Amino acid sequence: MAKTPFELFQLRCFVTVAEELNFRRAAERLNMTQPPLSRQIKLLEEGIGLALLDRDNRTVRLTSAGVMFRLSAIDLLERAEVAILSARQAERGEAGAITMGFVPSAALDFVPRIVSALKRELPAVRFTPIEMMSYEITEALKVGGLDLGLTRSSGPAREINSTRVIREPFVLALPLGHRLDRPGPASAISLDDENFIGYSSGRGGFLREIHTALFAAIGVQPNIVQEVSHTHTVLSLVNIGLGVALVPKSAMAMQMNRLSYRTIDLPDQFHSTIYLNVARNRTTPLNRKVRETILMALSHVPA
Repeated sequence: MAKTPFELFQLRCFVTVAEELNFRRAAERLNMTQPPLSRQIKLLEEGIGLALLDRDNRTVRLTSAGVMFRLSAIDLLERAEVAILSARQAERGEAGAITMGFVPSAALDFVPRIVSALKRELPAVRFTPIEMMSYEITEALKVGGLDLGLTRSSGPAREINSTRVIREPFVLALPLGHRLDRPGPASAISLDDENFIGYSSGRGGFLREIHTALFAAIGVQPNIVQEVSHTHTVLSLVNIGLGVALVPKSAMAMQMNRLSYRTIDLPDQFHSTIYLNVARNRTTPLNRKVRETILMALSHVPA
């Protein structure tokens, strides 16, 4: 690497002299004496091969080169300060880039809470959320393609550290004016033979598994008229009157003109969960700080 023709301290000396146009006052500001200050300016001029100051016994003036160099010197000093600040923030876990995968159903309530909290608490962090399926998130965490992941189920304990951050009930989504659209909790038995919008076996993931186990446990069999992958699609189909659906409570953040929600009595073991996942080999200061902020943001979600 080629030797730099000047040092940051020399730039600081020059900028101070350029502001004061007086070596005595500049030396006082820099907490040094005039001879070493003059020496630093001379070394700077020799290093770049240009005279930056015209000086005699009474006056100090910037040369035309000095006028232009002063602007660049100020910019370099400011950028050096920013670089130091950024490095210190990174060491404290307050700056850098984080990529988080999340299941589509988390987009309705949880991801907005996370983004808002990170903008407020860690503004220097560049946060990129990516919508993915749970199995895709798990694989990406294993190979280092993601820093964090929000999934409906926990990852493999050997490779991924999973923390449950959400445990929420299911609610019944209904077309407005449906016969079950009435005050008070609905009964799970009322779903028997009811036109139902479910989650697909291919990409419906954990929510599909819960529905299947629930219907078997309570002995009801809805009339499945359509199966789709994402909660917002489920709700869109309910909104046009195609059937009813069981969705996580957080889905109530999605409002439509022909859509209604109702609580429903279900056995306690049937609920919706969200896990925050991190690969065990990616516990950097930044990762830990972002994880703490996410945990705090989601701790305020009402059960």
